[in-house]
Amino acid sequence: MIPLLLGCIGLQPIPQAGGGSTNQTVNGVTLNATSIDFGELDVGDIGEEALVLTNTSGKLVHATASVSGEFFGVNSTGLDLENETETVLTLSYEPTEAGEHAGAIELTLGKETATVELLGRAAGEGEDTGGGSTSGAELSTDQPSLAFGKLDLYASAMKQLVVTNTGTEALTVSAASSGDTAFVLGGNLTPPRTLDPGEYRVIEVTFTPTAQKSYSTNLVIESDDPGSPTTRIALTGEGIDSCDVCSPLIEVDTGSSSDYAITDFFSIDGADDGRTITVGNDGDEDLVVSDVSVENDIIATCGTFSLSGWTGSKTVAPGKTTSFKVTYRGDANSTCVDLSIKDLDNNVLHIISNDPVEDDYVIELQGSSLDIF
Repeated sequence: MIPLLLGCIGLQPIPQAGGGSTNQTVNGVTLNATSIDFGELDVGDIGEEALVLTNTSGKLVHATASVSGEFFGVNSTGLDLENETETVLTLSYEPTEAGEHAGAIELTLGKETATVELLGRAAGEGEDTGGGSTSGAELSTDQPSLAFGKLDLYASAMKQLVVTNTGTEALTVSAASSGDTAFVLGGNLTPPRTLDPGEYRVIEVTFTPTAQKSYSTNLVIESDDPGSPTTRIALTGEGIDSCDVCSPLIEVDTGSSSDYAITDFFSIDGADDGRTITVGNDGDEDLVVSDVSVENDIIATCGTFSLSGWTGSKTVAPGKTTSFKVTYRGDANSTCVDLSIKDLDNNVLHIISNDPVEDDYVIELQGSSLDIF
Protein backbone atom coordinates (compact mmCIF):
# COMPACT_ATOMS: atom_id res chain seq x y z
CA MET A 1 0.00 0.00 0.00
CA ILE A 2 1.03 3.62 -0.49
CA PRO A 3 2.17 5.27 2.78
CA LEU A 4 0.12 8.03 4.29
CA LEU A 5 1.02 11.59 3.36
CA LEU A 6 0.29 14.15 6.03
CA GLY A 7 1.01 17.83 5.80
CA CYS A 8 -0.35 21.08 7.17
CA ILE A 9 -1.11 23.58 4.45
CA GLY A 10 -3.08 26.79 4.08
CA LEU A 11 -6.84 27.04 4.21
CA GLN A 12 -7.67 26.73 0.51
CA PRO A 13 -9.28 23.36 -0.35
CA ILE A 14 -7.59 21.17 -2.95
CA PRO A 15 -10.01 19.87 -5.59
CA GLN A 16 -10.15 16.13 -6.08
CA ALA A 17 -8.65 14.67 -9.26
CA GLY A 18 -10.91 11.65 -9.03
CA GLY A 19 -14.21 13.45 -8.61
CA GLY A 20 -16.38 13.63 -5.50
CA SER A 21 -15.86 17.37 -5.02
CA THR A 22 -18.89 17.87 -2.72
CA ASN A 23 -17.75 18.98 0.72
CA GLN A 24 -19.02 17.66 4.03
CA THR A 25 -18.46 19.15 7.49
CA VAL A 26 -18.39 17.10 10.69
CA ASN A 27 -17.53 18.49 14.14
CA GLY A 28 -16.04 21.65 12.62
CA VAL A 29 -13.84 19.69 10.19
CA THR A 30 -14.59 19.99 6.46
CA LEU A 31 -13.76 17.11 4.11
CA ASN A 32 -13.43 18.08 0.45
CA ALA A 33 -15.25 14.98 -0.80
CA THR A 34 -18.16 12.68 -0.06
CA SER A 35 -16.86 10.10 -2.55
CA ILE A 36 -13.62 9.49 -4.41
CA ASP A 37 -13.43 7.65 -7.73
CA PHE A 38 -9.98 6.31 -8.63
CA GLY A 39 -11.12 5.66 -12.18
CA GLU A 40 -9.95 2.67 -14.22
CA LEU A 41 -6.59 1.00 -13.67
CA ASP A 42 -4.84 -2.11 -14.87
CA VAL A 43 -4.49 -4.94 -12.39
CA GLY A 44 -1.26 -4.35 -10.47
CA ASP A 45 -1.27 -0.59 -10.97
CA ILE A 46 -1.56 1.82 -8.05
CA GLY A 47 -3.81 4.88 -7.94
CA GLU A 48 -3.60 7.76 -5.49
CA GLU A 49 -6.12 10.41 -4.46
CA ALA A 50 -5.95 13.16 -1.85
CA LEU A 51 -8.52 13.75 0.88
CA VAL A 52 -8.22 17.18 2.52
CA LEU A 53 -9.38 17.78 6.10
CA THR A 54 -9.85 21.46 7.01
CA ASN A 55 -10.21 22.17 10.72
CA THR A 56 -12.04 25.44 11.48
CA SER A 57 -13.60 24.24 14.74
CA GLY A 58 -11.53 26.58 16.90
CA LYS A 59 -9.91 23.67 18.73
CA LEU A 60 -7.65 20.66 18.27
CA VAL A 61 -9.58 17.68 16.88
CA HIS A 62 -8.32 14.12 17.25
CA ALA A 63 -9.15 11.91 14.27
CA THR A 64 -8.98 8.18 13.70
CA ALA A 65 -9.17 6.67 10.22
CA SER A 66 -10.08 3.21 9.00
CA VAL A 67 -10.49 1.96 5.43
CA SER A 68 -12.79 -0.81 4.21
CA GLY A 69 -12.60 -2.47 0.82
CA GLU A 70 -10.06 -5.09 -0.20
CA PHE A 71 -7.92 -2.94 -2.49
CA PHE A 72 -8.11 0.46 -0.77
CA GLY A 73 -5.68 1.66 1.83
CA VAL A 74 -4.37 4.34 4.14
CA ASN A 75 -1.88 3.47 6.85
CA SER A 76 -2.82 6.03 9.48
CA THR A 77 -5.11 5.13 12.35
CA GLY A 78 -4.75 8.33 14.38
CA LEU A 79 -3.84 11.96 13.84
CA ASP A 80 -4.36 15.37 15.48
CA LEU A 81 -5.88 18.16 13.38
CA GLU A 82 -4.61 21.58 14.46
CA ASN A 83 -7.07 24.47 14.33
CA GLU A 84 -6.97 26.65 11.19
CA THR A 85 -4.92 24.13 9.21
CA GLU A 86 -5.49 21.59 6.46
CA THR A 87 -4.27 18.01 6.64
CA VAL A 88 -3.85 16.02 3.44
CA LEU A 89 -4.43 12.25 3.47
CA THR A 90 -3.26 10.22 0.49
CA LEU A 91 -5.53 7.25 -0.19
CA SER A 92 -4.48 4.35 -2.42
CA TYR A 93 -6.19 1.90 -4.73
CA GLU A 94 -4.14 -1.17 -5.76
CA PRO A 95 -6.33 -3.77 -7.45
CA THR A 96 -4.98 -7.28 -7.80
CA GLU A 97 -7.97 -8.65 -9.69
CA ALA A 98 -10.23 -7.29 -12.42
CA GLY A 99 -13.65 -5.88 -11.70
CA GLU A 100 -15.47 -3.00 -10.08
CA HIS A 101 -14.48 -2.35 -6.50
CA ALA A 102 -15.97 -0.30 -3.69
CA GLY A 103 -14.91 0.64 -0.20
CA ALA A 104 -14.94 3.56 2.20
CA ILE A 105 -12.79 5.54 4.56
CA GLU A 106 -14.39 6.25 7.92
CA LEU A 107 -13.06 9.15 9.96
CA THR A 108 -13.99 9.54 13.61
CA LEU A 109 -13.64 13.24 14.41
CA GLY A 110 -14.05 13.71 18.13
CA LYS A 111 -17.50 12.30 18.91
CA GLU A 112 -18.75 12.39 15.30
CA THR A 113 -18.02 10.30 12.22
CA ALA A 114 -17.60 11.14 8.53
CA THR A 115 -17.61 8.60 5.70
CA VAL A 116 -16.19 8.96 2.18
CA GLU A 117 -17.13 6.37 -0.43
CA LEU A 118 -14.25 4.87 -2.45
CA LEU A 119 -14.71 3.50 -5.98
CA GLY A 120 -12.38 1.95 -8.51
CA ARG A 121 -12.35 -0.31 -11.56
CA ALA A 122 -9.63 -2.66 -12.76
CA ALA A 123 -9.03 -4.54 -16.03
CA GLY A 124 -7.09 -7.75 -16.29
CA GLU A 125 -4.18 -8.42 -18.65
CA GLY A 126 -5.15 -7.69 -22.25
CA GLU A 127 -8.38 -5.88 -21.32
CA ASP A 128 -9.01 -2.25 -22.33
CA THR A 129 -9.39 0.13 -19.40
CA GLY A 130 -10.54 3.02 -21.57
CA GLY A 131 -7.18 4.73 -21.07
CA GLY A 132 -3.96 3.91 -19.29
CA SER A 133 -0.78 2.33 -20.42
CA THR A 134 -2.19 -0.50 -22.59
CA SER A 135 -3.37 1.80 -25.40
CA GLY A 136 -3.92 5.44 -26.24
CA ALA A 137 -2.27 8.53 -24.78
CA GLU A 138 -1.46 8.66 -21.08
CA LEU A 139 -0.12 11.62 -19.11
CA SER A 140 2.10 10.82 -16.12
CA THR A 141 3.99 13.08 -13.72
CA ASP A 142 7.02 12.26 -11.62
CA GLN A 143 5.49 13.56 -8.37
CA PRO A 144 1.95 14.11 -7.04
CA SER A 145 2.67 17.45 -5.33
CA LEU A 146 5.25 20.23 -4.96
CA ALA A 147 5.84 21.48 -1.42
CA PHE A 148 7.99 24.61 -1.20
CA GLY A 149 8.00 24.89 2.59
CA LYS A 150 8.69 28.19 4.34
CA LEU A 151 10.13 31.04 2.29
CA ASP A 152 10.95 34.65 3.19
CA LEU A 153 8.62 37.27 1.78
CA TYR A 154 9.47 38.17 -1.85
CA ALA A 155 12.16 35.47 -2.01
CA SER A 156 11.74 32.87 -4.76
CA ALA A 157 12.23 29.12 -5.04
CA MET A 158 11.82 26.92 -8.12
CA LYS A 159 10.88 23.24 -8.42
CA GLN A 160 10.49 21.08 -11.51
CA LEU A 161 7.73 18.68 -12.53
CA VAL A 162 8.39 16.15 -15.30
CA VAL A 163 5.40 15.40 -17.53
CA THR A 164 5.68 12.22 -19.66
CA ASN A 165 3.50 10.51 -22.24
CA THR A 166 3.56 6.91 -21.00
CA GLY A 167 0.92 5.78 -23.48
CA THR A 168 1.20 4.26 -26.94
CA GLU A 169 -0.23 7.18 -28.94
CA ALA A 170 0.55 10.89 -29.19
CA LEU A 171 -0.60 13.04 -26.24
CA THR A 172 -1.59 16.70 -26.59
CA VAL A 173 -1.33 18.95 -23.54
CA SER A 174 -3.81 21.75 -24.20
CA ALA A 175 -3.37 23.88 -21.04
CA ALA A 176 -1.37 24.25 -17.85
CA SER A 177 -2.21 26.79 -15.19
CA SER A 178 -1.74 27.68 -11.53
CA GLY A 179 -4.59 28.76 -9.30
CA ASP A 180 -2.50 31.38 -7.48
CA THR A 181 -0.23 34.08 -8.87
CA ALA A 182 2.34 33.25 -6.17
CA PHE A 183 3.13 30.15 -8.26
CA VAL A 184 4.42 31.03 -11.74
CA LEU A 185 4.87 28.40 -14.44
CA GLY A 186 7.78 28.11 -16.84
CA GLY A 187 9.88 25.42 -18.47
CA ASN A 188 9.66 23.80 -21.89
CA LEU A 189 6.06 22.52 -21.75
CA THR A 190 4.19 25.43 -23.34
CA PRO A 191 0.66 24.41 -24.35
CA PRO A 192 -0.52 23.39 -26.78
CA ARG A 193 2.22 20.77 -26.92
CA THR A 194 2.10 17.28 -28.44
CA LEU A 195 4.23 14.57 -26.85
CA ASP A 196 5.04 11.36 -28.70
CA PRO A 197 4.97 8.09 -26.74
CA GLY A 198 7.83 8.14 -24.24
CA GLU A 199 8.50 11.87 -24.73
CA TYR A 200 8.65 14.16 -21.70
CA ARG A 201 8.71 17.87 -20.92
CA VAL A 202 9.47 19.88 -17.78
CA ILE A 203 7.23 22.39 -16.02
CA GLU A 204 9.12 24.81 -13.79
CA VAL A 205 7.10 26.20 -10.88
CA THR A 206 8.48 29.29 -9.11
CA PHE A 207 7.00 30.21 -5.73
CA THR A 208 7.26 33.83 -4.53
CA PRO A 209 5.26 34.63 -1.37
CA THR A 210 4.13 38.22 -0.87
CA ALA A 211 2.22 37.79 2.40
CA GLN A 212 2.77 36.05 5.72
CA LYS A 213 0.40 33.12 5.21
CA SER A 214 0.10 29.56 3.98
CA TYR A 215 -0.44 29.12 0.25
CA SER A 216 -2.26 26.15 -1.27
CA THR A 217 -3.50 25.68 -4.82
CA ASN A 218 -3.20 23.31 -7.77
CA LEU A 219 -1.18 23.09 -10.94
CA VAL A 220 -3.88 21.99 -13.41
CA ILE A 221 -2.84 20.22 -16.62
CA GLU A 222 -5.41 19.60 -19.35
CA SER A 223 -4.73 16.98 -22.01
CA ASP A 224 -6.40 14.46 -24.32
CA ASP A 225 -5.53 11.55 -22.01
CA PRO A 226 -8.82 9.60 -22.28
CA GLY A 227 -8.50 8.15 -18.81
CA SER A 228 -7.61 11.37 -16.98
CA PRO A 229 -8.06 14.54 -19.05
CA THR A 230 -7.42 16.76 -16.02
CA THR A 231 -4.36 16.26 -13.82
CA ARG A 232 -3.96 18.23 -10.61
CA ILE A 233 -0.67 18.66 -8.77
CA ALA A 234 -0.96 20.17 -5.28
CA LEU A 235 1.20 23.27 -4.75
CA THR A 236 1.91 24.42 -1.19
CA GLY A 237 4.18 26.93 0.50
CA GLU A 238 4.30 29.45 3.30
CA GLY A 239 5.41 33.08 3.33
CA ILE A 240 7.27 34.14 6.46
CA ASP A 241 9.13 37.18 7.75
CA SER A 242 12.20 35.51 9.22
CA CYS A 243 13.68 38.62 10.81
CA ASP A 244 12.77 39.77 14.34
CA VAL A 245 14.48 43.16 14.46
CA CYS A 246 14.74 43.52 10.68
CA SER A 247 17.62 45.97 10.97
CA PRO A 248 21.16 46.26 12.34
CA LEU A 249 21.39 47.04 16.06
CA ILE A 250 24.63 48.49 17.42
CA GLU A 251 25.90 47.24 20.78
CA VAL A 252 29.01 48.83 22.32
CA ASP A 253 31.16 47.53 25.17
CA THR A 254 33.58 50.11 26.57
CA GLY A 255 34.90 47.87 29.32
CA SER A 256 33.69 50.48 31.83
CA SER A 257 30.56 50.78 33.96
CA SER A 258 28.89 52.80 31.19
CA ASP A 259 28.80 52.03 27.49
CA TYR A 260 28.44 55.75 26.79
CA ALA A 261 31.42 57.02 28.83
CA ILE A 262 34.96 56.13 29.87
CA THR A 263 35.82 58.39 32.78
CA ASP A 264 38.86 56.71 34.34
CA PHE A 265 41.71 57.19 31.86
CA PHE A 266 44.85 57.83 33.95
CA SER A 267 48.25 58.93 32.64
CA ILE A 268 51.32 59.24 34.90
CA ASP A 269 54.18 61.40 33.60
CA GLY A 270 52.89 61.23 30.05
CA ALA A 271 52.48 57.43 29.90
CA ASP A 272 49.78 55.93 27.65
CA ASP A 273 46.57 54.45 29.08
CA GLY A 274 44.64 52.45 26.42
CA ARG A 275 41.17 50.90 26.41
CA THR A 276 39.66 48.43 23.97
CA ILE A 277 36.18 49.22 22.66
CA THR A 278 34.11 46.42 21.13
CA VAL A 279 31.30 47.09 18.65
CA GLY A 280 28.76 44.30 18.14
CA ASN A 281 25.64 43.76 16.05
CA ASP A 282 22.59 42.53 17.98
CA GLY A 283 20.31 42.94 14.95
CA ASP A 284 19.54 40.54 12.11
CA GLU A 285 20.88 42.62 9.22
CA ASP A 286 24.46 43.75 8.53
CA LEU A 287 25.76 46.68 10.58
CA VAL A 288 27.98 48.95 8.48
CA VAL A 289 30.30 51.09 10.61
CA SER A 290 31.38 53.77 8.17
CA ASP A 291 33.57 55.89 10.46
CA VAL A 292 35.08 56.09 13.94
CA SER A 293 36.70 59.33 15.14
CA VAL A 294 37.92 61.12 18.28
CA GLU A 295 37.27 64.81 18.94
CA ASN A 296 39.70 66.38 21.45
CA ASP A 297 39.26 69.62 23.40
CA ILE A 298 41.79 71.90 21.68
CA ILE A 299 41.32 74.88 24.00
CA ALA A 300 41.68 73.66 27.57
CA THR A 301 43.63 70.42 27.55
CA CYS A 302 46.29 68.61 29.46
CA GLY A 303 46.28 65.44 27.40
CA THR A 304 45.24 63.87 24.10
CA PHE A 305 42.90 61.03 23.16
CA SER A 306 43.85 59.02 20.07
CA LEU A 307 42.45 56.13 18.03
CA SER A 308 44.23 52.98 16.80
CA GLY A 309 43.21 49.71 15.18
CA TRP A 310 40.61 51.27 12.89
CA THR A 311 40.82 51.99 9.18
CA GLY A 312 38.07 52.76 6.70
CA SER A 313 34.63 51.15 6.91
CA LYS A 314 33.74 47.77 8.40
CA THR A 315 30.71 45.50 8.06
CA VAL A 316 29.65 43.61 11.16
CA ALA A 317 27.38 40.64 10.48
CA PRO A 318 24.54 39.77 12.89
CA GLY A 319 25.97 38.32 16.09
CA LYS A 320 29.55 39.37 15.24
CA THR A 321 31.86 42.03 16.72
CA THR A 322 34.80 44.24 15.81
CA SER A 323 37.11 46.23 18.09
CA PHE A 324 39.58 49.13 18.21
CA LYS A 325 41.57 51.00 20.85
CA VAL A 326 41.36 54.48 22.36
CA THR A 327 44.48 55.77 24.15
CA TYR A 328 44.94 58.73 26.50
CA ARG A 329 48.34 60.39 26.93
CA GLY A 330 48.57 63.13 29.54
CA ASP A 331 50.96 66.08 29.65
CA ALA A 332 54.11 64.82 31.35
CA ASN A 333 54.56 68.18 33.05
CA SER A 334 51.03 68.74 34.30
CA THR A 335 48.63 67.45 36.90
CA CYS A 336 45.15 68.11 35.61
CA VAL A 337 41.90 66.59 34.36
CA ASP A 338 40.48 66.41 30.81
CA LEU A 339 36.70 66.56 31.02
CA SER A 340 34.21 65.68 28.31
CA ILE A 341 31.75 68.34 27.16
CA LYS A 342 29.43 66.42 24.85
CA ASP A 343 27.39 69.42 23.73
CA LEU A 344 30.56 71.16 22.50
CA ASP A 345 31.93 67.96 20.95
CA ASN A 346 34.96 68.09 23.25
CA ASN A 347 36.70 64.84 24.25
CA VAL A 348 34.19 62.47 22.67
CA LEU A 349 34.31 59.39 20.45
CA HIS A 350 31.93 59.06 17.47
CA ILE A 351 30.89 55.72 15.95
CA ILE A 352 28.98 56.32 12.70
CA SER A 353 26.89 53.42 11.38
CA ASN A 354 23.66 52.46 9.66
CA ASP A 355 21.92 51.68 12.95
CA PRO A 356 18.46 53.22 12.40
CA VAL A 357 18.24 54.55 15.97
CA GLU A 358 21.82 55.43 16.93
CA ASP A 359 23.54 56.25 13.67
CA ASP A 360 26.00 58.46 15.63
CA TYR A 361 26.95 56.59 18.79
CA VAL A 362 28.77 59.04 21.10
CA ILE A 363 31.06 58.02 23.97
CA GLU A 364 32.33 60.64 26.44
CA LEU A 365 36.06 60.47 27.29
CA GLN A 366 37.62 61.79 30.51
CA GLY A 367 41.20 61.41 31.68
CA SER A 368 43.52 62.50 34.46
CA SER A 369 47.16 63.46 34.04
CA LEU A 370 49.55 63.20 37.00
CA ASP A 371 53.06 64.73 37.11
CA ILE A 372 55.16 62.91 39.69
CA PHE A 373 58.71 63.77 38.65
